[in-house]
Amino acid sequence: MPLAGFQTKAELVYERLRDAILTAELRPGERVNIDALSRELGISKIPLREAVQRLAGQGLVVQPNPHAGAQVAPLTLREMRGVYLARAALEGLAARVAATSIGDAELAALQELHEQMRFQFDAAEVASLPELNRRFHTAIATATHYATLQELADLTLLRVRHYRVGVRAEPAWTQVIAEHSAILDALRRRDAAAAERAARDHVEWQLPADPRATLDPTLIDLDDDHPSPV
Repeated sequence: MPLAGFQTKAELVYERLRDAILTAELRPGERVNIDALSRELGISKIPLREAVQRLAGQGLVVQPNPHAGAQVAPLTLREMRGVYLARAALEGLAARVAATSIGDAELAALQELHEQMRFQFDAAEVASLPELNRRFHTAIATATHYATLQELADLTLLRVRHYRVGVRAEPAWTQVIAEHSAILDALRRRDAAAAERAARDHVEWQLPADPRATLDPTLIDLDDDHPSPV
């Protein structure tokens, strides 16, 4: 788990731990051993504790009790449904607001991201598509001009990325790109209702009624999918 670059040590450690979680190098439920990481990375425990605290605030790390130490947040099918419900509602709202507030330059930048995705897909360069997809959705949230919506969108997308480690199927990029076109069209027409509907539809189809066939049970607890007690 080497460190490199010219960022502050705290930022670098945070990004390294975050990426290790988002690639399942650190698996769901695995202990985040501060002492071992400090020795491995050759750094003090202070930036590691700061990074763990930041990751805990984002829901990627949990501390079940004060004596157990921190661990990578477990992933469950029930909470995965919750993440996608939240994302659908939030991105629908962001698209509705953005339709009334997006500027011409922001719309052009969004169109450029969309064209990049189409180009990379046509060239079979799919490795770049997840990051372009994230930037597309982040750009819509930014176009609302509400910092709170931007922060919530970033956090929700981060949680989605964590769940992606346990999804064995590749994204249906043809459908993703087509639905981006529908969102863009509604934004271009400043049609708030159509933008919200297109954004919600775009998220909701991504979690089938029974996604077990596409999920890795060693990473996502498929048994925890029961209604909460009333």
